[in-house]
Amino acid sequence: MFRINPTYSMTNEDIFATFETFIDDTLDRTLEVSLAEQARLELETELKLQCSKKLDTSQIANPGDTYLTAKNLPTDILIPCGNRLFVGTQPNPYKGIPIEQREAYKNLAYYWYFDLLNKKFYLCGSVNTPQAITFPYITIGTSIVDDNNPAPMQWPSGFHILVPMKMAQLYYPIDAGDKSRSWAPEWIQFYNTTKQRLIDWDHAWKLAALGNETPYGDNDEPNPYAINYVS
Repeated sequence: MFRINPTYSMTNEDIFATFETFIDDTLDRTLEVSLAEQARLELETELKLQCSKKLDTSQIANPGDTYLTAKNLPTDILIPCGNRLFVGTQPNPYKGIPIEQREAYKNLAYYWYFDLLNKKFYLCGSVNTPQAITFPYITIGTSIVDDNNPAPMQWPSGFHILVPMKMAQLYYPIDAGDKSRSWAPEWIQFYNTTKQRLIDWDHAWKLAALGNETPYGDNDEPNPYAINYVS
């Protein structure tokens, strides 16, 4: 049985070798790289890990911009981090709306929408002075490639084994005609337990970041939305 070793850092080559151990076979390396990338992206899209969050401030809201003035989405974006972004230093966030509703919101401040097909986003309303836009997002990360460099995942290395295990799961339907050379269902409990430990680690960081933002705010600042709050 594999054990999680928090001090062991997988390389890309280790990912492929571990996958081959799981399926007791060696595949074309191009297929293995494709499976590794699919496994990594499926995990990171599902879990939306705190360590994958970034803030882009490269775009500027300018006087004269309209709801049709395009801004570039971050080049490495996987998904937005929530539906809010910030303009300048004002505390009020801009809230996301569906692109098909832009005409209803075009003159209203504090709304934004995106055109995913063209990798653009837009602000509704207007600003009086040039202001930087802070766009929180989940990065697509760095690809797994065919080399012996450290694996690119930013989560703790002890959980990197999830990638070759996910690869084996993805490969099983391809190779189901020979079960002895594919994903063994007995591994599913170990996979699920390991993934839950990664989720626990991630939730600890997310809760540390939320603090007073939750209804159960755990700091000393007054929060009128907290449970049993008394002014």
